[in-house]
Amino acid sequence: MPTIEEIPDLPPFVSQVAGPQAKYTDHDKFVDDLMKTPLFMKTMPTEKDIEENETLAAIHSLIYDGTPEEIATNFKNQGNEAFQAGPREFKHAINYYTKGLEQKADSPKLNAILYANRAAVNLELGNYRKVLNDCGAAITLQPDFVKAYYRSIKALLALDKLEEALDCCESALKIDPHNAAISIEQAKVLKRKTLKEETARAQLERERQKEADERMLQIAIKARGIKMISSDPKSSSQSSQSHYVHASQGTHAPHLDKTTTPPTLCVPIVLLYPEYSQSDLIAAARETDPLQHHLDTIFEEAAPWDTQGTYKPDNLDVYFESQSTADKPPRLLRVGSHLPLATLLQHNDYAIVDGVATLFVMARSSPFAKAFRKRYTAPKAP
Repeated sequence: MPTIEEIPDLPPFVSQVAGPQAKYTDHDKFVDDLMKTPLFMKTMPTEKDIEENETLAAIHSLIYDGTPEEIATNFKNQGNEAFQAGPREFKHAINYYTKGLEQKADSPKLNAILYANRAAVNLELGNYRKVLNDCGAAITLQPDFVKAYYRSIKALLALDKLEEALDCCESALKIDPHNAAISIEQAKVLKRKTLKEETARAQLERERQKEADERMLQIAIKARGIKMISSDPKSSSQSSQSHYVHASQGTHAPHLDKTTTPPTLCVPIVLLYPEYSQSDLIAAARETDPLQHHLDTIFEEAAPWDTQGTYKPDNLDVYFESQSTADKPPRLLRVGSHLPLATLLQHNDYAIVDGVATLFVMARSSPFAKAFRKRYTAPKAP
């Protein structure tokens, strides 16, 4: 960077623009003053800059020298140049087109072009509502302005307003039936519309199938005499299975496996091991499977928490807690693990709570199991 002493005199053409040259002793002030001259300005001048700078004021007055149509045309041309300069100048392009409109030129065609050009900038910026507003104004002033229709179609497609976009396509093609750009956009809109309709039909079919599966499930549950209740006191004890939510089951829920004839009921089961405060989730236990089948699988290898080594498939008892009433405390009933799951689910004292079957599993004859059973009256379930 040159020192103050090394700064040369301003060239004659700069002096003519900047005014009488000062003898600078401060480099920063020199650069600051230089940047205030129109030739070197990097940003659009503010109203304050114009008021304080005679050169800018003179140039500004030249801009507004002429008829409203001439001034508006000048702003339109400046806006076009800014737009063509790229995204960094888009803000200025909008400003120029706006200033052109502010001249209120007595030329519908010129004003329509200013609106449409401003819409073109906003289309690039993704300001689709502004695009539609400006294109609407342009079409009002010049009903056969196909470019305004084109930009409206682009904005409507981006907003997924497909019916309105098609209306614009039809209007534009009535004016210019062979306009290739409009035809291309029309094809895009029709393709999007078809895809959207197909997606909607598929969604409707999924919803209908879900409702049919729900009805079929409720019929199957009722036919088997299985009780489904909710832990939420505000819910009906026989509410729809969609209300059954349990932290342990996650997204799993009772359902019918329709690959079998007749369909097989599948239920999520949580096995609780109260001795070690552990649990396992069987996501979809089939009603025809015996519980022992699942115990054999789960305890094929020793559980890492089974420090005593007593939780082996042939050394386990399974229990469920019966539902209590005002005059009947809950009981702990033992379940025959070799019986099909359906036998448990259909037991008079058993209910699936919140869509998940819950069972206690303990090592047979263990001190903990004996102490746990003492909390209940534990007759063997018939």
